[in-house]
Amino acid sequence: MMEERLKALETAMKLEEDGKKFYMDVSEKATNVFTKDMFRSLAKDEDVHLATVKAIYKKLKEEDKWPKLVTSIGDVVKTKAVFPDDAKGLNMTKEDISDSLKVLEIGIKMEEDSIKFYNELAEKATDPFEIRFFLALEHEERGHYLILWDYREYLSDPAGWFGVREGFRLDGG
Repeated sequence: MMEERLKALETAMKLEEDGKKFYMDVSEKATNVFTKDMFRSLAKDEDVHLATVKAIYKKLKEEDKWPKLVTSIGDVVKTKAVFPDDAKGLNMTKEDISDSLKVLEIGIKMEEDSIKFYNELAEKATDPFEIRFFLALEHEERGHYLILWDYREYLSDPAGWFGVREGFRLDGG
């Protein structure tokens, strides 16, 4: 059982390392400040997750039982982004937008995989602290997923995105 937990944490460390590397790489290639900052922020979050998973792994190895210390992973998930009224406000060409949409699809898939992985670990766990730890990780990854999803929707259809955000209104006047 302990070996299985350690293996799961090793996989979690790899997921977080891969996520950080992906977000740092795409932030370097981003063509506007908003996108660079968003991906850097996600990379920083993955770094926090990695450090936390490593600390749990070390403690689990030393004490041979799940540590009773984790209640949250990072900051409250921030999914609200401020976008210009038009994608042109980001100074992105059609090619930039197309490339960004491809990158966002990859990031969304990575986050979906992480959410599923952490959810499965939480469902298998028996220790309440272990369950809480994996649910917290799942929650954080879901926040990343929503940020990426939101940005993808904005780039795909800025006018529609604003319509949904503001709520469509029909003037019955």
